[in-house]
Amino acid sequence: FRFSLAPEREKITALSREFGLGFPLDRKVSLLTAGEKQKIEIVRALYRGARVLILDEPTTSLVESEFLQLLTSLRIFVERGVTVVFITHKIREVMAACDTVTVLRKGAVQGHLRKDEMSQNSLVKLMFMDRDIDVTESALPKVHRQEVTPSPEPVFVLRNAGTDTLSGVNIDVYGGEILGIAAVSGNGEKDLAELFINPQRVSAGSILFDGEDVCRESTVGMFRRGVFYTPEDRIREGILNEGSIMQNVLLGHHTEGLFTRPLHFINWPAVRSAADEAVQKFNVDTPSVDLAIRRLSGGNIQKTVLARAFMGSPRLLVTHNPTSGLDIATVEFIFSQLEESRRAGMAIVWVNEDLDELMILSDRIAVLHEGTLTGLFNRRDFDKLTIGACMLGETA
Repeated sequence: FRFSLAPEREKITALSREFGLGFPLDRKVSLLTAGEKQKIEIVRALYRGARVLILDEPTTSLVESEFLQLLTSLRIFVERGVTVVFITHKIREVMAACDTVTVLRKGAVQGHLRKDEMSQNSLVKLMFMDRDIDVTESALPKVHRQEVTPSPEPVFVLRNAGTDTLSGVNIDVYGGEILGIAAVSGNGEKDLAELFINPQRVSAGSILFDGEDVCRESTVGMFRRGVFYTPEDRIREGILNEGSIMQNVLLGHHTEGLFTRPLHFINWPAVRSAADEAVQKFNVDTPSVDLAIRRLSGGNIQKTVLARAFMGSPRLLVTHNPTSGLDIATVEFIFSQLEESRRAGMAIVWVNEDLDELMILSDRIAVLHEGTLTGLFNRRDFDKLTIGACMLGETA
């Protein structure tokens, strides 16, 4: 009954200060940003006396300033004698953080490089010996982006929209543009993304699709209007884990006339034909559409989810972190599909925490912080540090 945390608080505070990983000790973790949660995990390991720190994709939810702070902290770890294993798909992070790198490809070691041997080209060659991938300075795949005249009227409009986690959101999405939504995880970005396909959740304001009020429209109704969504968590929310690839491609399209017969029976031959075509177009590595989707790699599962979304050429695509955890070759493919669809006049809302990615393809970037839009940037005004500060609720 008289257990005291004072000594532990002092030790944790000292560790946080020593390694540059400050975070509020008395605030509920559920209220913290993803970056602050990441700091807690690292300090917890150090508090327990860890001599080897294994970080698996640690930057997925970090903005640029938090990533730079993490790099500084990692260098302090190394100077204190801690061994850090940094697992990532992102070449730019390897080059910025690592002293040596081991490249794995299909479960086999492809090579080892020292810091002075690392370059974008050398890493790409080891990772994708059968591919010639051109990369940007931030080591992301280059995409030939063309100027497109957006539709004269917005396809989708949110006016002062509010939910339990969103307040006064105003967004216009035009055909032929990619609108990036930049947000640190946990700032209402998931609710915003889902609002496009479930407008009944809105508690204030209005929602228009092609100029028509859709606040009472169901998710199935939004699908029928040509809106499709790929969720952030592709495993838990995007697929039927025990279902086949063919069954998963059907999800969301099961009420469409092309795939139904009288009395609402499924036209499975039509489904198989469409699934075969989708798998071929999106280069899903599988021997058959009858294979259980859980047997695919993460990249091929994501390709399947996107293939389903693009099937039938939706008017509006909402995609949440579509490249998270994927290798550069798969990222290149997804980028090319988004750009091709933009050129064809599709309206795309791209929710992402990675500013480097958003800045490659987006026409505009809207920043969401604590459920409120805090900034809107046109392409000519893109600046990573300015947008990153806005994502954290700070001024540049």
